[in-house]
Amino acid sequence: MSRPATERLQPFHRAWALIILWVISACGSISLPSMPSVGPPSEDEESKISREFRREAKKEFKFANHPEIERYIDRIGRRILAATGPLSFDYRFFVVEESQLNAFSVPGGSIYVFTGLIEKVKSTDELAGVLGHEIVHAKGRHMARSSGPDATSILSLLSMALLASGGSGSGAMAAGVVSQAVAATRQAAYSRGLELESDTLGTRYMAAAGYDPKGAIGFLKTLDQERAHNPIDVPAYILSHPITQERIANAELVVKSLGVTQVRPDDPVALKKVQLLIRLARPIPDSSIGEYEKLVQQNPASADSLHLLAFAQQQIGDLVAAKRNYEKARQLHPDNPALQRDLGTLLSQSGDFIAARAAFDRALALEPNEPLTYLYLGEMLEKSGDLASAAGAFLNARNLAPVWDRPPNRLARSFNPYFRSAA
Repeated sequence: MSRPATERLQPFHRAWALIILWVISACGSISLPSMPSVGPPSEDEESKISREFRREAKKEFKFANHPEIERYIDRIGRRILAATGPLSFDYRFFVVEESQLNAFSVPGGSIYVFTGLIEKVKSTDELAGVLGHEIVHAKGRHMARSSGPDATSILSLLSMALLASGGSGSGAMAAGVVSQAVAATRQAAYSRGLELESDTLGTRYMAAAGYDPKGAIGFLKTLDQERAHNPIDVPAYILSHPITQERIANAELVVKSLGVTQVRPDDPVALKKVQLLIRLARPIPDSSIGEYEKLVQQNPASADSLHLLAFAQQQIGDLVAAKRNYEKARQLHPDNPALQRDLGTLLSQSGDFIAARAAFDRALALEPNEPLTYLYLGEMLEKSGDLASAAGAFLNARNLAPVWDRPPNRLARSFNPYFRSAA
């Protein structure tokens, strides 16, 4: 006969179950004796917490559903992670479609960035500063190291979900508890010391990854201006990551201590493309095309302006104008792999598969390890009827980005019909 679920609890679950009861009781009028100290969750438990959170977050949040946005945020995060040393967690990066200026991390390596924050940053370096900060919160296990009510409540809720998921008929309970934790985590505040630690290490990590560490200072100053200009409707990120002159001064000292760093410039068009896609996803009209047309008129020899205008025109279906401006940009900057890839997607959209394949091949020759190019190549090959080659391209994308779920999903769509037709 199996033992009751409460008897099967591991020591960690039993300890946190006591804390849950304490947190719940603390909401009432009963005065409880002080709790004995309980060790923080292990790294394995934090990984489980992260998986539970991701599962429920899919129900609570609307995620940006575009491969350009997914790859952009993941590419920055992976580049910073490569500079942090050995990884204890399976890190994942998500973009939430909400206008709030917010970002947060969850124990176990899940990091969420809101579209409102991406729209506010002025450069990829600034966004790298945000991701570096959140990576340190997860890597440093700051939630487990915190003693404040936010951390205690959230870890209790998440641990309660893990406890509930082990019992019969408790799926709804677990989902409800994690749902509460999702709502709470987005507003969780860390202590002054942990914020400074995240600022310091996050800035060092982003600099080691080749981003300009001054971006971290720039975004802190942007947040300080937001707080000063709008003291009533304070952005959520400022509530959970209080901006103080001490933090700005600390970031400046960190940057000064780094001296001259080796900056690997990021494609300046990448952020603007993502910001454009975010704006176009809204139901209200967007004026970006008119703005880019003015930029091209002011500087017709700017490959970046022509690229952005073509990309914007492609998104609204003006394929003829988009192709014309892509070709102009390509003549000015033939060694830009993203430009070659975007031209390939347009040619594929137009049905010119031979020219599209040539464009993708040029992109891969310039940047052979970019999974986004293989994804788009696979989509083109699938559309042209070459399902076996499409499956190979999707496999390449999956191998280059193992945690990105889009390539295996597309692989399933391409691979199964291929075997059905061959049977």
